[in-house]
Amino acid sequence: MKNNLKIKNKAIEACINSKESITPNRIAILDMLLECKIPVSAYDLRDSLKKKNKKLNISSIYRVIDFWIKLKIVHKISLLNKYVLCSNPDEIHTHITNICTCCSKVIETCNKSMGLNLNKSSKDLGILLTPNINVEIPVLCNTCK
Repeated sequence: MKNNLKIKNKAIEACINSKESITPNRIAILDMLLECKIPVSAYDLRDSLKKKNKKLNISSIYRVIDFWIKLKIVHKISLLNKYVLCSNPDEIHTHITNICTCCSKVIETCNKSMGLNLNKSSKDLGILLTPNINVEIPVLCNTCK
């Protein structure tokens, strides 16, 4: 819960710093994502919001998700076509999102904590790695392996 409050405060701070509005829909989606233990789809969010008597159409939900992605508060997990909150939105690094292919648990790390020098490896190939990206790695978590 303490980490959720920290993430929510960071999200609100990111809105203020980028001079963006903190709308009820943005907060509602953020709150729903804070409640989720595993990645969720936009349709999962819509269904959860309905249960709380808040109706948003799917295009509005996608717009809000895109907004939070732009502010680096949310990561899109392309492998699953789902979304998850960034556990450390302050850090500027290559986010590594390890997704368990059995239970969908997400373990977020970064290239530095995994001992990966992606910039050097990319440079050796004659390419430049896009800054502050999210790399997805399908894994088996300790529970599922």
